[in-house]
Amino acid sequence: MKRQQILEAAYTIFSRKGYHRATVDEIIALADTGKGTVYKYFVNKEQLFYTLIKERSANFEAELKEIAALTEPALNKVKKAIKIFLEFYVANADLWRVLMHEMRGLGHEEPSNFTEAQREKYRERFVHTIGILQAILQEGIEQGTIRNCDIHKAAHGLFSVIVMMVFQGFVNDSSESIDAAANGIADIFLYGVATLKK
Repeated sequence: MKRQQILEAAYTIFSRKGYHRATVDEIIALADTGKGTVYKYFVNKEQLFYTLIKERSANFEAELKEIAALTEPALNKVKKAIKIFLEFYVANADLWRVLMHEMRGLGHEEPSNFTEAQREKYRERFVHTIGILQAILQEGIEQGTIRNCDIHKAAHGLFSVIVMMVFQGFVNDSSESIDAAANGIADIFLYGVATLKK
């Protein structure tokens, strides 16, 4: 119970202030607990942040794996995966902006506080989820519904479009908005925007 309270307070503080400016003291105050309780569960601020990211991602990653394991055409799986990505990033947009800044130095005035080793630890989470997209695209190539392409670049491109749609405010948390955005992204990603073939 207390551990969950701490994580919820951490989510609020990190999302509002960023990793750089957030303090453990602010998290303690919002969680209405003591320093000893926080340090009973978390060694330091970075471990608290990483645990928050990891636990927030757990259901999302499990849902993606379920989609990848479905016995249905890859094109259907691409559409479902896009929707799951959108739902996750809409629900966690503020915290993931902070994470992306710390990983790449984007979006804030302060420099990233992370070491290269720490960045790599977080990068692995992205590599894992983008890897699931790659596997689905590879399946589409094998099924003959996706043309032979660099699936590594294609998966990263699709991921970037999804994230930017959320971060630019083109999607809100209503199911209609998420459905419409997922269908639009899938349509453009899978079929392009040109009316003529080259």
